[in-house]
Amino acid sequence: MRSHYGQQGTDASGSEVVMEAVRTILDSAVPLAAALAVLCHLCWVGIRRGWERVAGLDRLRQSVLPLKERQRAEAEALADMICRLEEAKGRLSAAEQRIDHLQRQIDTIDKEPPVFLHILGTPGTNRRRFRAEAQYDANAAAVARAAGKPVNPAWRYDNRVLAHAQDLQSARREAEHLFPNKGGYQVFFHASVP
Repeated sequence: MRSHYGQQGTDASGSEVVMEAVRTILDSAVPLAAALAVLCHLCWVGIRRGWERVAGLDRLRQSVLPLKERQRAEAEALADMICRLEEAKGRLSAAEQRIDHLQRQIDTIDKEPPVFLHILGTPGTNRRRFRAEAQYDANAAAVARAAGKPVNPAWRYDNRVLAHAQDLQSARREAEHLFPNKGGYQVFFHASVP
């Protein structure tokens, strides 16, 4: 048989065990609650900072949109300039080819002897144009040189005459006046120019 004291001793030690267990639970629960509170606080700070960053990102995106539009516009302008540059290169190449062709023609013409054109009279509604060839007689040139008179070197080459006159006779008179036969000149007329 147990004594009453023994039960009380057992009850007292049982309640001590329970109290000890409660204390142990509380000792481990308080740090756990504190840890949960700290974790909740950190989560709240993280969420708040995350929203601020998201809001900041939205602001950045909004500030980047005009830059993207500007970049797109500048890319289009660059593409247009490249296209215009290619067209200009094509025109430049064509111009250079044309210049080369003209230079070859000039070189060819330079190698040919010059032709001198003498225009007589003035064009008008009642005047026609007559073509002629003019020459300086080689004997007259030799006599002039022997006399010490200079002879124009143009007479070594072709000399053509374009006379504006009412008829062929008037054209011949003008040519005879400017290039007298007595001076050693000879003028040969062709048909009138239409």
